[in-house]
Amino acid sequence: MASLKAAGVVKRYDLHLDHGRVASFAALVNAFREGDPAHIAHWIASHSHVIADMAACNHDPLVHTATYGWGPWKVRLPKGGDFSKVAPLLDLAGSARDPAGGSAAFDRAIERFPLKDDGREARAQVLEVLLYGQDGARFCSPRGCDILKGAVLWTDAGDEAGRALLWDRIGELGAWAVARTLRDVEVARRFAKEGTRIELTEEDRLAAKAAVEDLIRHRPIAEDSVFAPILRPLEPGDRGRIGVVIEPTWDMNDAMLGFSSRVQAAATARTLGKTGRAYATIDLRELLTAGFPDPADVPLLLVTATSFRSYHWMKAADFDSGLSAYVAKGGKVLWIAGTGVLPEETFASVRAAWKRTEKTNLPVPARAFVGSTLTTGFKGKPSWTIANTPETPAGWQQPFCPWQFDPATGEGLIPILTLSHEGGPLVVGAITADERLAVLPVYAVTPHLLDATTPVAAPHEPELDGPSTTILLGTIDRLLR
Repeated sequence: MASLKAAGVVKRYDLHLDHGRVASFAALVNAFREGDPAHIAHWIASHSHVIADMAACNHDPLVHTATYGWGPWKVRLPKGGDFSKVAPLLDLAGSARDPAGGSAAFDRAIERFPLKDDGREARAQVLEVLLYGQDGARFCSPRGCDILKGAVLWTDAGDEAGRALLWDRIGELGAWAVARTLRDVEVARRFAKEGTRIELTEEDRLAAKAAVEDLIRHRPIAEDSVFAPILRPLEPGDRGRIGVVIEPTWDMNDAMLGFSSRVQAAATARTLGKTGRAYATIDLRELLTAGFPDPADVPLLLVTATSFRSYHWMKAADFDSGLSAYVAKGGKVLWIAGTGVLPEETFASVRAAWKRTEKTNLPVPARAFVGSTLTTGFKGKPSWTIANTPETPAGWQQPFCPWQFDPATGEGLIPILTLSHEGGPLVVGAITADERLAVLPVYAVTPHLLDATTPVAAPHEPELDGPSTTILLGTIDRLLR
């Protein structure tokens, strides 16, 4: 316990963090040095768990949403079933319960991804353990949509090809972890025999930081299965396209714009395409390196940002500065907000009226949120009763937004979305009087939160439901009229 505390591990969850994984591996080496079978077994179990979590499919943004949101909400499937039957299959354990070959597919995947002790030195091993989070996410994100597609096809339609796809892809994720666990056990045993000590140095941290910075700069966004089908790069000569800002999937729960923003961003882009709105997907990194587009080409930027903070070389202040300059040139911005803050410079005129009650995740108590009504300020003032709770069983994808607009300090803001509950109406979405800036809460554009009855056409290809489509397009029309 003293050695773990000295390594910065003071609670179990810390073992999932970069430095915690190194501490776990160091404890495994020490256990082999001691020769205590119980300690060896314990630290193999611990180390394998934290490795596996780095590529676990429930940490893919879309699969996470389906597991902890659509499952408890019992979102309806095309053939009449619901997601509560799908969710248990979105975990490797499901393969072991499938008598028709789930575990066999897992075994085959392990054979495809073998790793052996290559005689590496301690520094190389520590660096790889530090990078497991990013490497695991990169291995997982191309497979998330196939896993969800296969699970739905098998559960809802009894499709044998769907089951094979599910077990093949999810088996690969498990094999990624098993191969690294077995290799790390071999390396740890050798280190113990050689008397090699494992410690995390500043040199190791700097090397890992450099490797992550390089990955973040150069990883192709097309590797993300949630984005690949909806990518529409801005081409020379394109005019009048709505720019949808997207961010690749990094280490578990890491992002500049919020881990959960990726599903809503993909859903809004697909919905724009299906409703005949010309759009372009714009990689967040392009904005920070090549600059923001000309408003003549992209008159409106749509930014889904459940949080907003600097992430490695991507600085929030640089994004804010570029966005502000874009607006000054005539560009317009629709910001879909979560629990994070608005950009200080760009949204200076809005921030003064944007309020929240401390230590809350929603504008009203969670028990009162479901059953409340969302009403738009558009023609006919369409409204909907909130059907499902944002308080899903796990936290990374919960569509929380605690913010509301204070009428007393909101002069110059036009309400476009009102939340009504037993305590009265609250303005939760607004547009500036010059119709340059608009803010919507993320729960207003979260598929299946407002509509609990319409079946989802293709779960692995997320799109907005009817209510959220109306809210999104109505806001866009106000900004572009």
